[in-house]
Amino acid sequence: MSTLTLVLVAAVITIGSRVAALAVLPPPPDALAGVVGRLPAPLFAALAAHSLVGTDGSGPEPAIVVAAVCALAAAARWPSLLITLAAGLGGFGAASLVL
Repeated sequence: MSTLTLVLVAAVITIGSRVAALAVLPPPPDALAGVVGRLPAPLFAALAAHSLVGTDGSGPEPAIVVAAVCALAAAARWPSLLITLAAGLGGFGAASLVL
């Protein structure tokens, strides 16, 4: 299976499950909605930690560290996952040009 096919299948499953959940399930109680609203930050932190430690135990590239710091700063300021990801990508791009 090609990479593009795999990404498209993952996107269809992700979007399909979210649309189905919105259409079929009732809204969650307030307490559960608060927990679900905070899930993107820990998930992003887990992904960032995974990318900061290489598979061979070596340290990360400097551009990845800059990306993680930019994403962390954005996440502390804005609760939007899109802004956090954009800040990380922007930090990575800028650091790649400079370093």
